[in-house]
Amino acid sequence: MGHRIRYYAPGVRYYEVIAKCCGDEMLMRPDPVAIALIAQALANACKKHKSVCVVAVCFVSNHYHIILAVMCDEDAWKISEFLKTLNQTIAQDLNVHRERGGHFFGGKPKILPILDDAALADRMTYTHAQPIHHGLVERAEDWIGLSSFRAVCDGKSSLDVPYFDERAWREAGSRPEDVAEHTTTVSIPLTAPFAWSASSDSERRAAQSAHEQSVRDREREKNAERNHGDRRALPKASSYAKTDPFSRPTGPRNDAPQPWAHGSDEAVASYRSAYSLMLAAYRAASAKFRATGTLGIFPAGTFPPWASPTPLTA
Repeated sequence: MGHRIRYYAPGVRYYEVIAKCCGDEMLMRPDPVAIALIAQALANACKKHKSVCVVAVCFVSNHYHIILAVMCDEDAWKISEFLKTLNQTIAQDLNVHRERGGHFFGGKPKILPILDDAALADRMTYTHAQPIHHGLVERAEDWIGLSSFRAVCDGKSSLDVPYFDERAWREAGSRPEDVAEHTTTVSIPLTAPFAWSASSDSERRAAQSAHEQSVRDREREKNAERNHGDRRALPKASSYAKTDPFSRPTGPRNDAPQPWAHGSDEAVASYRSAYSLMLAAYRAASAKFRATGTLGIFPAGTFPPWASPTPLTA
């Protein structure tokens, strides 16, 4: 089955992005170098594409989830450019780190519209609960990989990732007093949901607490489920840094169909109706181009069917 035509619908400002490593391999296992390289790639993408903002993020060993926002829905198409920068940088740097070559991510990333505030809250919880969902740790903050959970709950404006370059430190003589000199911090800017930013301080803190409580609820549900069945203790969080990066998950695959969007039933139905209208117009313009070579009018928020750095707008 082919990919759906990418469509950035008018009025949508939040998107969930999911990208998986080739073959589900653990190529992004959270060893210190990989964490630093991923953090730097994300920080650079934010710096290069300032109209795309990170709301929440979590990288596990074989895939990542990011909630992205745009300040103006007309800039939503720039999410594709943001992801191109991010994924190419991660692929280049981690291929070198893993001493491998070829494709790093398997296929195109999923980019799913988030249509209302309730769906946004749910997807933020789902993103930050990824290490819980996959049975890696008991608490979200125990995950040693890149995650914005604690930063978002604490209302911070950036996710700060310290990195100690042990190799450079040892080459310089392994002096304890030089540790600080070989430690750097990568800062990834975070943007709170727009509804939070427009609220009073007390309302914003209440929203942060509600988000943390929602993740805690997921923790309790997952841990209760695990204790009811498999009672084996989870591995120590630090052990995931030593996972074979070329191994694959051993649990059952999730082959559930990709949703059209996240939101209420009414919002998703409205989005699907708009998508159907867009698709008809897109196919008509594409058919005209293939038959005559004449440039037709492609729907706003779509990319024409040839290489182009920006989408056409009607």
